[in-house]
Amino acid sequence: MSYRDAVNYLGSKTQILELYNQIGGRVVICPDWNGNVMTSTCNGIDGNSFGLINVKAIDANATDWYYNSYGGEDQLVFFPQDGVFVIDSVSQHFAVQMRRSAKLSTDHGNHVEFDLIRTVHLLDNYELLDAFGDAVAISLGQMDVSFVGFVTVNSLVNNTIHSLLWNDPVSFQIRGMFNAGLNTVAVVPFQQVDEPESEPPIDTDFFGFSPHGRLRLLPTAALLRTDGRCRCQITVARKRVKPILGSLDFREGTLTLIAFDMQELPYFSESDTVVRAYNHGSSFPGETEFAGFYEFNIFSPIHDLPHSETWTHRQYTLHINADNETLTYLVREVFGVEYERIYEKMMK
Repeated sequence: MSYRDAVNYLGSKTQILELYNQIGGRVVICPDWNGNVMTSTCNGIDGNSFGLINVKAIDANATDWYYNSYGGEDQLVFFPQDGVFVIDSVSQHFAVQMRRSAKLSTDHGNHVEFDLIRTVHLLDNYELLDAFGDAVAISLGQMDVSFVGFVTVNSLVNNTIHSLLWNDPVSFQIRGMFNAGLNTVAVVPFQQVDEPESEPPIDTDFFGFSPHGRLRLLPTAALLRTDGRCRCQITVARKRVKPILGSLDFREGTLTLIAFDMQELPYFSESDTVVRAYNHGSSFPGETEFAGFYEFNIFSPIHDLPHSETWTHRQYTLHINADNETLTYLVREVFGVEYERIYEKMMK
């Protein structure tokens, strides 16, 4: 599905908002679908569409936001509920701010009302530098590099006299679903820590051990085949996580990067999952699925939110289309891994 096809299809199903710039970057947002950023492109209206559009779920009018997701490359999954956003403002096709209210009955018998404010805007040069570093910011200035980058700023405002306590059942999750490709690999960096050699840097227990060749561990990163053909998942705990991850499409020459806030929270256990990378496909031979996709999930718990105070989580998404020389440089600088090594480990 091209970006044009995606926009035309989404526009026939719900209200859409589109952000765009003069260098071919475009992003489409659906306020009525929990303010999801559905997809983007870096090569104009007829460029490739990066986010998964779950046509089967949309056509079936599925209403379970989490388990029957409509897709989208930046979905705000907010517990205990999701909903429809009202548009506060749109700024010259570069930014949109949305708002909705929500209620929560806490474990302590209090009823808390709050606002969720979600802002989506295209990244400027300063934000690109701050989120992704010098190497990325400088490379994007090359004539033969195309890119699209956006940030979602998700804020929770407590409107009651009661506090949201750390053990109340409230949390943010940002879920990004992307189109799988036979030549696509997820790259999930992790920290080196002093611990027994028997404890792995990532957890693979959810779906069991991945088939041979689908998951490789390098000294500082995990590589996961994201071709939509086999269901498998890895998670990274806080003590190991780095605030950046992404994927590499060798066929299309596209590097996808996701950066996010790392919150310093006193009630955030070092063993809590922060990052999840998932490849969606069949669980057994002969099983069919609606679509092959892969996804990244960033978990960011909250706590202790007094009356009138605000808690905010930011997440940055960047797609870069470039030649192999540029991609080799970027992969090395961002992930600390050699481009050729990823190719040799996962593609050969």
